Amino acid sequence: MKIEEIEDVDGERDDGQNLTVRVDAKRVLVGAGARILFYPTLLYNVCRNKIQAEFRWWDEFLLLGAVPFPKDVLRLKQLGVGGVITLNEPYETLVPTALYHAHGIDHLMIPTRDYLFAPSHGDIRQAVEFINRNASSGRTTYVHCKAGRGRSTTIVLCYLVEYKHMTPAAALEYVRSRRPRVLLHPSQWKVSLLPCFISLTLF
Repeated sequence: MKIEEIEDVDGERDDGQNLTVRVDAKRVLVGAGARILFYPTLLYNVCRNKIQAEFRWWDEFLLLGAVPFPKDVLRLKQLGVGGVITLNEPYETLVPTALYHAHGIDHLMIPTRDYLFAPSHGDIRQAVEFINRNASSGRTTYVHCKAGRGRSTTIVLCYLVEYKHMTPAAALEYVRSRRPRVLLHPSQWKVSLLPCFISLTLF
């Protein structure tokens, strides 16, 4: 898999202040675009899920999929889900934590901007341990973002690397074989997956 390098403009390295401004500007622009596209892409996901199942098993205690609606909570409970990891920002989150708790489901919120961004290393570690604790208790964890393609896939890959002892490339191939719509942005692979693999195995 090709991993893109971040190159400096005009071959010169930016100082910390200029880099911060560029990253902040990118975050604002992507955030605005994500908000504009949220409902159109949500409608697309709903239509697509009528053709393809939105809940897909990866192993005995792990599910990866799209953002659930309140009506889906009972179905998740019936599937044995005891924990949900939400990687949506607040405006993308359709099920309140209280509704999960009312059905005996733990809820871990990790707000992560869509499209070009990945969870932080600390958030990834917290999510992977959340999945493992549930699995150790015989409970399934449902991991989702908006479409179940990028942000949530990052978490699932890190779990497979850490607890199923897969290489990152093998984990991605495994997930894609079961959910072909998965699409990991190069920045999610580079910034999140590989450092997660290193940090999780060192500590």
